[in-house]
Amino acid sequence: MTKANTTKQRKTEVRNPDKQTQTKQTPKYLTGGKWLPVVYAALFAIFAYYMLLVKNADYLYAAQEHSLFVYDKSFFDMLMVKPSGLMAYLGCFCTQFFHEPIVGVCILIAIWMITYFLTIKAFKLNGWWSVLALLPIGALLCSETIIGYWLYYNKNQGYWFAPSIALMINMLAIWLHRCFKDFNKWAELGMIIIWCFVGYWATGWLGLVATLIMGLTGITKTPKSRLLPLLVAIICIVCVPLLAYQHYSQMRIDDAWWVGMPIFETENVDATRPWYPFVALIVILLVLGTLSFTKKDILLKSKETFLMIGLQLVCLASIVWCELKSDFDNYNYHAEFRVYRAIDENRWQDALEEVSALPNDPTREIIMLRDVALNRLGKTGDYLFKYNNMSVPPYVYDSLDVHMAQTNSPLVYLNYARLNFATRWCIENSVEHGFSNDSYKILTRCALVAGEYELARKYISILKKTLYYKEWAERYEPMLENPKLIEESPELSFILEYYRHFSNMLDSDEGLVEMYLLNYFSNTMNKDSKQLQVTTLNFALQSKDIEKFWPRFFLYAHLHPGEPMPIHYQEAAYLYGNLEHQVDVSTLPFDQERIINRYAAFQQTSNNWVQQGKSAEEVGELMKPAFGDTFWWFYFFCRGLSSY
Repeated sequence: MTKANTTKQRKTEVRNPDKQTQTKQTPKYLTGGKWLPVVYAALFAIFAYYMLLVKNADYLYAAQEHSLFVYDKSFFDMLMVKPSGLMAYLGCFCTQFFHEPIVGVCILIAIWMITYFLTIKAFKLNGWWSVLALLPIGALLCSETIIGYWLYYNKNQGYWFAPSIALMINMLAIWLHRCFKDFNKWAELGMIIIWCFVGYWATGWLGLVATLIMGLTGITKTPKSRLLPLLVAIICIVCVPLLAYQHYSQMRIDDAWWVGMPIFETENVDATRPWYPFVALIVILLVLGTLSFTKKDILLKSKETFLMIGLQLVCLASIVWCELKSDFDNYNYHAEFRVYRAIDENRWQDALEEVSALPNDPTREIIMLRDVALNRLGKTGDYLFKYNNMSVPPYVYDSLDVHMAQTNSPLVYLNYARLNFATRWCIENSVEHGFSNDSYKILTRCALVAGEYELARKYISILKKTLYYKEWAERYEPMLENPKLIEESPELSFILEYYRHFSNMLDSDEGLVEMYLLNYFSNTMNKDSKQLQVTTLNFALQSKDIEKFWPRFFLYAHLHPGEPMPIHYQEAAYLYGNLEHQVDVSTLPFDQERIINRYAAFQQTSNNWVQQGKSAEEVGELMKPAFGDTFWWFYFFCRGLSSY
């Protein structure tokens, strides 16, 4: 080596005295690792797939049932009456794909993956720091599964997709703003002003958040212009919603800066917990924006390996923990969706199998839907008390007051041909919370059975403009021109049989669906329709009213000569005969083994427990394994139940 080369090498080493030290102190895997964002994306996608599709597929199907997207300009115009209407429209469009939950989930995860990589670009979250880009979409994942029974009271159109699409668009805008910022000052300011108008119109509150983040870039400027972008952003954030308020007549001034933000409120409840993910989203975005813009590459200077690893673990664990806490995994809640869908699709046996699989006491909604299935299969008299008739109230995490009038009442009323009530609750709920695929399906069937064919045509025409319910509507459309098809339909002919044999006047149920049906049918007498007469006997049985039971019991025997008497009717008749002695039951042909002998064992067992000092509640629990499937156990021990 020549002397000149040696001198040149020494000069190079002098210029870079810390090169070797820097390489040793900051390994490449701390600031590099282009594969890490892909790994994090894959992990999040798998976790989101599990939480949404594996654990919540029934809930997501119900979400699209309670949503609506119509391929019609009037539907678009209806949603565009305020800023963020475009997100509501796109959200409703995507929600319809939850009809096939795997399709909808894949679309949602794809949106989140695009948002994730845009967040990395927008905030320069390279290498290990890319884990922070999971936090915004993690908050959105929590928002998907946290609402619980608010599903029935949700007024936010396109809720399940609108915030995700809005965040994706705003992350793209923030990334583009970085490019404008590097171009020149005026381009940067122009981008802030334009996006505040466009972003607010398209995405509402998230557009304002993005505008504020863009304004934070001013902190990196020279002292003379340091606050100019931030000042422009703040002025735009104040003025643009005020201008929009003057233009949009259906927007309240109180909501001007929060338009598009999901709100959960009823007449008596203003919930905060479903709002938490969106509050967290705002905080996360502002923190990331502040950190990434205040000091150049501040997120790339850590040299402590354990801090880097700790950051990954904290972020990942936080997302998992928050989602698990947000997931509304109450078993009855999900069972209600599955049973409701089975009833709606006339899969009566599937509904009963779902009820049989319940690990604990069901809600009254499940019991009512179960009774519909038993009634349609003609099994009430033999199987009603073979299922668990004890119940629990619906689980809620706040003060939301759940009523069956807002959950399953239209479908239940439809199956008992109380069409005015089914129509009333469909329309009342829809006016309050928005029309849906489910409400239009029920309204269609009510109109067909009632002979209101022009009204049915209107509902069918709406459903024909949907993607997944077009075929459903086309199955019912021929009935408009040929009403005889209604009588030939296994589903509608059963309802029509009821409808023909009692008055369909609209009285009052006072919002208590179960109590109304119990009182109505147990006080109804009819000998012209076997189907209706059986139903009146079933409700008289459940009412535990002896005076109502006997005339309906003997009428049943008269209308079904030579047929086997269902076991629960025998149990009630034998019990009442022995309790009241108003009717001589000694001549009735009771089943010796299943009625006479078993009732004697029931009496003997209960007396033994009472003599041992057991309370009524304790006796009921002790006797339930052996006699819980009888009317006798129901009569004595199934008490204190309340409907809602």
